[in-house]
Amino acid sequence: MKSIRSLLVIVTVSLVSACAAPRYTGTQISNDIINEKPEVVIVEDAATKQSFLNTIKKWLAKNGYNYKVAKDGSSHNLEKLTIEYVGHWKWDLALYLSKAKIEAFHQGQRIAEVEDKAPNSFNTNKFSHAEGRIEYMLEVLFGKISSADATEAIKPSKQE
Repeated sequence: MKSIRSLLVIVTVSLVSACAAPRYTGTQISNDIINEKPEVVIVEDAATKQSFLNTIKKWLAKNGYNYKVAKDGSSHNLEKLTIEYVGHWKWDLALYLSKAKIEAFHQGQRIAEVEDKAPNSFNTNKFSHAEGRIEYMLEVLFGKISSADATEAIKPSKQE
């Protein structure tokens, strides 16, 4: 009887964890820096799909930030807001953005970061549009919404 209970607990935990949905975690850039509308330097990550960089550039332009792109491995300009990013795609019936991270640096210090993780699970929301998920990451990073609000926004019932 004890082994049946143990098996039931293991199966239940496995099923619940397999249904985990994508979620955001992170901290925002301070309002003092955001209010200055600093010039942004995006350090290109050569190993990440080009569409990730294109989405960042599009979002920054739409939100009134001047930016330039620096080559992968470039030194940070201490006077500017520097953004580094990485995105990992996986294959599970379709290609999807499984894990992403964007970090912000100012005056040589990391000042904010946001992560998006879409576990390899039965939850089909991991296949949501990568561009939208990256935009939510930037919304969190620049303090427009909280990471909890971004996570709520990508739930299947909230998406178009």
